Amino acid sequence: MIIGLTGSYCSGKDTVADYIVKNNGFTHFSLSDEIRLLMKEQNIEPTRENLIKFGTELRQNNGNGVLAKSVMKKFQEGKNYCITSIRHTEEVKTFKTIKDFVLINVDAPQDIRFARMQTRERPGDPETLEKFIELEKKESQSSGSGQQVALCCKMADLTFVNDTNDLSSLHTKIDNLLKNLKTSLK
Repeated sequence: MIIGLTGSYCSGKDTVADYIVKNNGFTHFSLSDEIRLLMKEQNIEPTRENLIKFGTELRQNNGNGVLAKSVMKKFQEGKNYCITSIRHTEEVKTFKTIKDFVLINVDAPQDIRFARMQTRERPGDPETLEKFIELEKKESQSSGSGQQVALCCKMADLTFVNDTNDLSSLHTKIDNLLKNLKTSLK
């Protein structure tokens, strides 16, 4: 099974992926990590703005599905994967060519996502709700090679609402999700 996670900023995609990987034997690939590797080779600082700009240029120069294709080359038959940082519709379309691929939109209310962002204290994160909203709009273009997060979310096979900060409760929800996915893919 290959699970793709997309979703809005600070919805908990990495938290969900970490649990799936650590407790269910999945291997994790992040499309953003693919960009970071290429940026490191060129000595470009991996700030959020640089990641967005570099990723957009990479898609413009190599096709909008380039990151998905790069990750898919690393897949091994019979293994389970969890893919994060899916931010363009062509990446979704590329992954959907795989038989057991499921795209999950991880979502949470905006106030919860903004509070999560404030607690993680990453350099370059917006400090105000207005800047947070502005960044989300920038990540949700509707055409071109830039990020198309909102469109990716609409392409998801299902939505997983991560509106709790209680990890035990979240883990139970993820376990139930995986159980239902395994049943539906049989």
